[in-house]
Amino acid sequence: MANRNLSVIVDADIARSSGTTEHPVSSGSRAILDCVKNNNHKIAMCPLLFTEWKMHHSIFAKRWLASMIARKQLKFVKPNSNTKVHIEDNILDEKIKAISIKDAHLIDAALHEDKIIASNDDNARNAFITIADNYKCINQIVWFNAIKDRVFIEEFFVSNKFIPENYYLKEVENG
Repeated sequence: MANRNLSVIVDADIARSSGTTEHPVSSGSRAILDCVKNNNHKIAMCPLLFTEWKMHHSIFAKRWLASMIARKQLKFVKPNSNTKVHIEDNILDEKIKAISIKDAHLIDAALHEDKIIASNDDNARNAFITIADNYKCINQIVWFNAIKDRVFIEEFFVSNKFIPENYYLKEVENG
């Protein structure tokens, strides 16, 4: 099966964490960046995400991004801000509202592209799962954690394998 080239939204927390040590956070973050690049996928960034990357990147991530730019594998996008508006208008829980507004641009960019986010921020992921109940369009977004999901991510970016429901931004029923 031919490998489809995807546009992935990679949170700045992965850029910050992708150092050169073998610590699980560092090596997992580095591995996801390498998987994206080595399998000819693209990284998509909105202006806010690009700014976050420039402010928080590790030396490894800075070199990685320069390589992606040189290979024309960086895609700049300008998605709308529907997610932030939805959160401000519909979410009453102040903690969930604060967590999700901070990363609403990731959701908007993912909806604009191939609906894949790589981030180690489980608090944001859980907030968006809570929001997804009344903002159904985000149910189709896949959210990978570079540390916990490392093996699956590496297989996925090589083969575009089937993605189980637990990676999507929605409540998964146990049973």
